[in-house]
Amino acid sequence: MRAQRLRKLSTRLRAQFLERHSPGALLSLCPYLKGGDGLWHWLPAIIPAMNSNIWHALESIPGHSAVAAVWRKHLGPEHAAFSAAFLQPALHEIRSYPCPRVCGCAHEVIHHSDGSIVGVCRCESWDCEDLRLAPGDLTCYDLSWSHLSRAACKALGASTKSVEFGLPYTRQLGAWSVDAVPLILTLQSQACVFRQVVAELVARLRGRFILLAPSPKHFDIASQELLTRVDAAFFALDAYVVLMPAGNLQSNKPPGELFAQFQPEPKAAADGDLARSAFALLQQLDSESPSKPPSVLTVFRLYCVDNLTASQVARKCACSKTTVVDRLNLIRAKTGMPPERLRAYSAHLNHMQDDLRDSRARRIKPKNLIYDEEEPHDT
Repeated sequence: MRAQRLRKLSTRLRAQFLERHSPGALLSLCPYLKGGDGLWHWLPAIIPAMNSNIWHALESIPGHSAVAAVWRKHLGPEHAAFSAAFLQPALHEIRSYPCPRVCGCAHEVIHHSDGSIVGVCRCESWDCEDLRLAPGDLTCYDLSWSHLSRAACKALGASTKSVEFGLPYTRQLGAWSVDAVPLILTLQSQACVFRQVVAELVARLRGRFILLAPSPKHFDIASQELLTRVDAAFFALDAYVVLMPAGNLQSNKPPGELFAQFQPEPKAAADGDLARSAFALLQQLDSESPSKPPSVLTVFRLYCVDNLTASQVARKCACSKTTVVDRLNLIRAKTGMPPERLRAYSAHLNHMQDDLRDSRARRIKPKNLIYDEEEPHDT
């Protein structure tokens, strides 16, 4: 009953906060909020409010290149964070300026001898006043694919690997898991082009891949059928990834859970033996390491089994990223394997309780072994 009252209170406070502040302001407080599941408990409720602007812009602005006024119109309150992180000035100045009346016309940019700049309507039925422009208004800003790729890969727990396919506004951002499943992003404004891109990727890759797009706006049954043929899957970014106030991207779900169908499944018996050996070493390391939280096993579970990034683990455990990196270095030194490689054995590690029913495992409470939680004391 108490938990229910607290949840109702937190929901009411969250609604009141959003009435006075942007969703980004609430996101900045998430690491300090207590109760529930911390950041993961609050993000799903805020994602729609934050994502409607940034992902809509990437499906609305032709060529993902426009003057600051156009980006500002589409991005709204997220313009400052998004532009600083993912936009870069083009090397050329524009010759026409979009009409602020959104009538579809473009004003020709004219430089006068006195240094003034105006935008003059060239429509046959002239109905727009001249625009007074400043030199900064003529700068065009392009989407930085490299910055967006790195940020998306970091948020989704993927390694960066940029590959261009020669398809419009489509490229591989990275690879997910040790199986190197391609992580591909396509930014389309038309459904027919989106479907053509899906068909081309299926025909050329002939294997599973992860397809990302800003929203499910263009994803239809035909596209779903094509992806199913090669065990590929589609994920809409507006449902899972949010822009944080600092300009980085954040997933509202642990990557290991989001891409569960692409989790590597070691098939050889030797893989199970290797996983058990590594886990036994971690047990020993956990008993030898400092008692200051988070424990080695906690970091191991979140990073290697749940596939969270080091930053996400730090927020989850309410500690610094440096502390998490220190624990990962201890894991690397003890097992002789990079923590990233241990992610390949997450399926074995999830069922390790069944594999450790020997005399040594019986001396350790199974629940504490995996989740590093304390059993309640009898009172």
